[in-house]
Amino acid sequence: MKLWRAVLLLNLALGIGLMLGYLTWGREVSRLSRELALSRQRGFIIGSAEQSLTGQGVVRALLPEINVVVLSHEEIAGYMTPMTMGFRVRDARLLDGLAAGDVIRFTLHGMPPNLEIVEIARTGRS
Repeated sequence: MKLWRAVLLLNLALGIGLMLGYLTWGREVSRLSRELALSRQRGFIIGSAEQSLTGQGVVRALLPEINVVVLSHEEIAGYMTPMTMGFRVRDARLLDGLAAGDVIRFTLHGMPPNLEIVEIARTGRS
């Protein structure tokens, strides 16, 4: 094979590879742009600014040695769907007087996804 043919085939392969890569990346960028616009419409962007969110849930476990409370919570508007998960507590004294099965109302504060509970109010037993 002559040198000019090898160079031509190499350039053609490189051009096709770059074109396919650009097309794939362009689709990803447009998808991410749509998701960002949807997040802005909902008024919530992870990592955008400190926020305060409130929720209600049932205490499932207390881990005061690591400042964590495990809750089964209802939907936290603009942040997450109902689920059971652990939340960091800013001050371990917030856990005083709580027990598994208590129904609580809580306030999360911070920059998502690094939120921590800053207020807890017991509203009953489940």
